[in-house]
Amino acid sequence: MGSGPYKLVEWKRGDSLTFEAFDDYFLGAPKIKNMTWKIIPEGSSRTIALEAGEVDFVVEVEAMDGDRLKENSDLTVIEYNSTNETWLMLNNEKPGLDNEAVRHAINTAIDKDSVVTVAYNGMATPAVSQMPMNFEGATEENADTYDVKKAKEWLDQSGVDPASVQFSIICSDDTKKRAAEVIQANLKEIGINCEIESMDLATYLSATAEGDFTASIGGYSSSDLLSYVVGVYHSSSINASNKTRLNNPEVDALIDQAKVTIDEAERVAILEQLSAKLNEICSQAPLWQPLTMRAFNAGLQGVEVNDGGYLYFENVYWAE
Repeated sequence: MGSGPYKLVEWKRGDSLTFEAFDDYFLGAPKIKNMTWKIIPEGSSRTIALEAGEVDFVVEVEAMDGDRLKENSDLTVIEYNSTNETWLMLNNEKPGLDNEAVRHAINTAIDKDSVVTVAYNGMATPAVSQMPMNFEGATEENADTYDVKKAKEWLDQSGVDPASVQFSIICSDDTKKRAAEVIQANLKEIGINCEIESMDLATYLSATAEGDFTASIGGYSSSDLLSYVVGVYHSSSINASNKTRLNNPEVDALIDQAKVTIDEAERVAILEQLSAKLNEICSQAPLWQPLTMRAFNAGLQGVEVNDGGYLYFENVYWAE
């Protein structure tokens, strides 16, 4: 707030945030002097607003609208392979879900290809590993693949009655809800019944951070794998971004070891060991890595997004 390229002028909670350029920014004054961020939760409404010229930039493009936007000569659509991964997040503290074999059964029962087709219009990569595979150090060793027969074997091994494993999948947008509908049908095949619950993003984030849920669909993104695993899997991140509330001393020790390992090759080897261990624990069910889209007015130049999703608006300008 004090030294960045923009100053916050006004915040209308739930509606918009308004910024103006800080001309004394140490890397040079931004060329776009005024910027308003509108909060539009519904994906198709964002698309319509962009097409109508009511907004100039959409950060989260509704997957079902991607082809339509690409055909509009007044708009530019960029795509990149995100380091974000989305899972069916399972609260490992809840009865039934605290059983590793039950979590494997759930993971193995989900048809990830169908989830991607229905939820993301096919514009994502089905996920297998507990880590994004475009990070060096991620591996699919010990990871589950779709196999209904194997899922039933995992349930038998767990000793848990599938009828007792009942939970609600909470979702904060239409994409997640579509995914949940596929998962609901998949799990019914192995005798597990679940409900689907929609809620606004703020409530969703609060509930999942505090552990006030059984299951939810969500993701996480970071620019490097070490920050990623600290946020998602280290016990120090419980009540924050460790939504599954995983508390495993071996996982913590491997992450802590990677933190202090300077040699890159050695650190990657530790992270590969960690990745295989996380696949074995299966604290949640990987669903997809998105081919993420940003769509904007074709007159905007200088738009560059890295795989972590970072975009520096101080570098963006209007073509003359």
